Amino acid sequence: MARERNEGGAHKVTVQGPSGTTRQVVPTWLINAAGIGWRVIAAVALAAVAAYIAGQLFVVTASILLAAIISATFAPFVLSLRNRGRSRTASAAIVTVAAVLVVLAVLTLITLALAPYVPDVVGRVQEGIASARQYLADASVPQSTIEAAQNAAAEIEKAIEQAVGVIAGHLATAATVGLLALFLTFFFLQDGDKAWGWAFQATTGNARDRIGSAGHDALERVGGYLRGMAVLASIKAISDFFYLTLLGVPLAAPLAVLVFVGGFIPYVGGFITTTILVLVTLSTQGLTAVILLLAGITVVNILNGNILGPVIYGKTVSMHPALVLISLPAGAAIAGIIGLFVAVPVVAMVLAVSGAVVTILDPGPDYETPDLVPGWLDRLAQWSWRLLVLTLLALVGIRLVTLIPTVAISIVLAVVLAATFRPGVLALVRRGWRRGPASAATTAGAFLLVIVIVVITALSMVDQGVAIATNVAAGAASVDQTAGQSLGPLVDLAEGFGTSVASSIAQFASGLATLVVVLILSGLLCFYFLLDGHKFWDMFVRRIPGDREPEVQAAGERAVGVLSGYMVGTAGVSAFGAATQFFIMMILGLPLALPLAVLAFFGGFIPYIGSLITTGLAFLVAVAVGSPQDVAIMAIFTIVINIVQGNFVAPIVYSRTVNLHPAVVLMSIPAGAAVAGVLGMFLAVPFLGVVAATWRTVVRSFATNPDEPPGVLPPVPEVEAAPATVPAAGEAGAG
Repeated sequence: MARERNEGGAHKVTVQGPSGTTRQVVPTWLINAAGIGWRVIAAVALAAVAAYIAGQLFVVTASILLAAIISATFAPFVLSLRNRGRSRTASAAIVTVAAVLVVLAVLTLITLALAPYVPDVVGRVQEGIASARQYLADASVPQSTIEAAQNAAAEIEKAIEQAVGVIAGHLATAATVGLLALFLTFFFLQDGDKAWGWAFQATTGNARDRIGSAGHDALERVGGYLRGMAVLASIKAISDFFYLTLLGVPLAAPLAVLVFVGGFIPYVGGFITTTILVLVTLSTQGLTAVILLLAGITVVNILNGNILGPVIYGKTVSMHPALVLISLPAGAAIAGIIGLFVAVPVVAMVLAVSGAVVTILDPGPDYETPDLVPGWLDRLAQWSWRLLVLTLLALVGIRLVTLIPTVAISIVLAVVLAATFRPGVLALVRRGWRRGPASAATTAGAFLLVIVIVVITALSMVDQGVAIATNVAAGAASVDQTAGQSLGPLVDLAEGFGTSVASSIAQFASGLATLVVVLILSGLLCFYFLLDGHKFWDMFVRRIPGDREPEVQAAGERAVGVLSGYMVGTAGVSAFGAATQFFIMMILGLPLALPLAVLAFFGGFIPYIGSLITTGLAFLVAVAVGSPQDVAIMAIFTIVINIVQGNFVAPIVYSRTVNLHPAVVLMSIPAGAAVAGVLGMFLAVPFLGVVAATWRTVVRSFATNPDEPPGVLPPVPEVEAAPATVPAAGEAGAG
């Protein structure tokens, strides 16, 4: 059997018979089809793995998407402020505050106008379904039609119940996503263009210009789409409110708000809300009112789809309605209700950049590929299967770690602590101590301090953890009552936290033996790393080729510096915040000052989120048991300490120790929690700091040519890229 290339470049498989004749055993069409097939499978497999990882990190993914969509919507205002001479930070801050106020105003309107009336709306819909059944029965409609209508009604009732249940059951997750998206929106508006350029830093020349233009196109499409959708949804809601009021239909205001929300889900949202309006009108005003309502809705839909839509959207949205209809159920299947809202913007963004990405991947006419296989597809496949191999390797590593969690946690803690205590050992060595006694003294002293902190934590949390949860829930209920019974989700969130605290305390008590084992192993390993870690590192470095040894040595020093600086700096910031909170609560005479201070200390190791949560708990305790003056002082403290730590202390610490952008730090926290729980939240930032400090060295160590920049693509040939525009979907928001 032999393989050779035909004139078109594709391989052909042949065999030589007894008489010396050669015949082809695999037809060319099959060879070409398989050549395209495995490349497509490799790319799809990589996309599937990426989607799976994104699903596992749902909070991170949803926060990034929500922040990106909000940022795209308000980006023109940031650019306008920059053009007027304002700095990046000032422009982003002003627009972020305005965006937050707008979003909060809309959410407050939706909550106040819709949430209290959800049971009434559901009841009216059920009455409307019953009325529709009665109309069908009175009209002598065939039994098969009545049964079909009854099945459809049952499905509508089931869908409404499921939607209400999903919304009620995910309030805490929605609050977390909203909080993270709030911070991310500011960072995206401030440095989003820089992040886009960094992501495609491997491109050069014409390729960089094209991907930059594609990013600007994506921003205009998504932002223009959402701004236009908001205008059309508002028009639809106002007109429907007018019709409902004119016809005397009850619950006109909450139904109009429901129409506004549904307007952000193209086609499907309009169909669902119109169905609800029809059923409510049928149950209260009869069939004639339904006909008049549908006539008015039809007029508004025609106006929106054919006149207002094209004017409002202009050329910012280029999605065919068929693609919109396909993307909606796909988004719902992947991410539920959130998927319905973000499906169209995400697809619009992909369409905007896909043409430029394909052009960048195209290696040009000199790149030899099999017949019918485009050069860009071959390159995509070559990257995909190799990235899949590396991903599989990472998953295997994670799996091995999870099989022996006690050992893995001990090693990780020992490495982090050894890097933190290393300056102390070196200081003692410079004073004349031998390496062994210096390592032993440093390890013993440090772990004695750790044991004291752990004992204090255990005693305070086991004795008073339930009291913390109870007071937090009471404080949230008090705030809710003061606000006029309109903050029910806050009470649910606080009660959920209380349950989580009680469960965590029980798990902590039951896992005390494991904690002791981890501390002992970490202490011993930390001692050995301090004693002989430099010898192990020297043995490793000596195996590196001589021309790369200095770079690897420097990368190792940077990694140790990142771990040491991060832990020391964060510990100082946490101690300051915890001590400040403790003294304020003691001066005010509030209970639970010590356990909440301990929580604040450990929470300080979780950047941004930890301090916000722990100071919020102290504030709710003040609301539950303190005087109005105590509440006011704790409110001021909560605001000031979070502003100071989040905007001044934390950026300084992270920029000097881990050299990570605050947005990366922010997203690493929930990602670390999803991968490794509380330990992941503590170690995510220093881990990424080490990666940021060493990844270029690691990449170059695998390169044949160490001088080759990592990931650089060859220049893109000068070919005019065809615009990726299709008929505008201005009517996409019509219901």
